[in-house]
Amino acid sequence: MHVWSVSLDVPVREVLLLRALLDPDELRRADGFDDPARRRRHTVAHGVTRRVLGSYLSVPPRCLRWTRGPHGKPAIAGRPDVSFSLSHSGDRALLGVAAGRSIGVDVEAEPAFDAGAFAARFFPAPERALVAAGQFTRLWSRKEACVKAAGGRLVQGLPLLVDGETVHDPSGALPGPWLVRDVPVPHGFGAAVALSGTQPCALTVH
Repeated sequence: MHVWSVSLDVPVREVLLLRALLDPDELRRADGFDDPARRRRHTVAHGVTRRVLGSYLSVPPRCLRWTRGPHGKPAIAGRPDVSFSLSHSGDRALLGVAAGRSIGVDVEAEPAFDAGAFAARFFPAPERALVAAGQFTRLWSRKEACVKAAGGRLVQGLPLLVDGETVHDPSGALPGPWLVRDVPVPHGFGAAVALSGTQPCALTVH
């Protein structure tokens, strides 16, 4: 599996080049943001996704088309053999690509809210000490990566115990298990990638 860690703070020229790769729906969504920073981040994240996937599949980036699962998980139309996942938070994006297995990625900036109080309400008890030790974004990104790999909803991932290399859902609400890895990102962020199944798989970070 391959993961790209991408800065969304790029020169205007690069933003314009990436904007030219977007489809009409992506352009509408980008232009719907009143905040110029959010507009730029959306444009760069989705433009880079098209550029990377186009190179990976030897397809012109503008020609890529998406389908979506019941809870919005995107997939490449006509290529069920390749899975991808995109996440962005602040000025950082994460893009994961895998062949033959479903992938989910998540990147999270340090929260502005009280992480301890949130974990006390929603996280399983064994994880609360880890949150107190400053691991909230690590755990949160792991939960969301698993949910994205499964094509589920975030609320289904909150009860998962995600500190280990493999994660499963005892309730059976989410199809699993998953192989989960932390992804190195700049200070102030937490990031993770989840891959369906537990078979070992090399992780390449770009």
